[in-house]
Parts: sequence; structure tokens; C-alpha cells
Amino acid sequence: MTETTNMSPFGGIQLEIPDAVQTIMERRMIRPEDILQVLLFAERTGNKLKGTVSKHLLAYCKLSGVTFWVEYSQKGDQYLIHNAYSHRMEILEETR
Repeated sequence: MTETTNMSPFGGIQLEIPDAVQTIMERRMIRPEDILQVLLFAERTGNKLKGTVSKHLLAYCKLSGVTFWVEYSQKGDQYLIHNAYSHRMEILEETR
């Protein structure tokens, strides 16, 4: 069974989180709100990668010292979450 989480306070974005991914998120202590923040950041900045085979998008955002990563696909305002993980690291970008 797939759970669809409607997070309208975040601009009408709807998250579709399959049960298996929800279980992973709970084990990794990742909240749907964290996922939304990553998605909003990715859409605002364009900082996301697209897989050549899966066509899934991958985005990250650092929130309160933790970097969250979300693998997802998008159809309009609907986001299907394929995976999510987090770790404590800092990504330094080289200035040119």
C-alpha cells in the first residue's frame, strides 16, 4: 500500500511515499518535512541531478548540520519519493 502525504502548507506540493520508503525514512529518522525542504530547495535553485537510466532526480540540502538526499520523480505538483537518506557532512564547492 502506498501512502500519499499532502503537505499543502508547503505550496500545495504532494508527496507520494511508498510504504517501503516510509519504513526506511522512519528508521533513518527522516521526516516528510525534511523531504519537502530538499524538494523546495532543489526547485528553487535547480541543484538536482537526473539519472541517465532511471530518469529519477536526486537532490540534496543541508538542514541544521545534516545533509539530506532525496531520490524522486515528479509529475506536476506530485513527487514520488524513491529513496531518502542523510548524513553529517559538508559539501564544499570550488570557487573559480
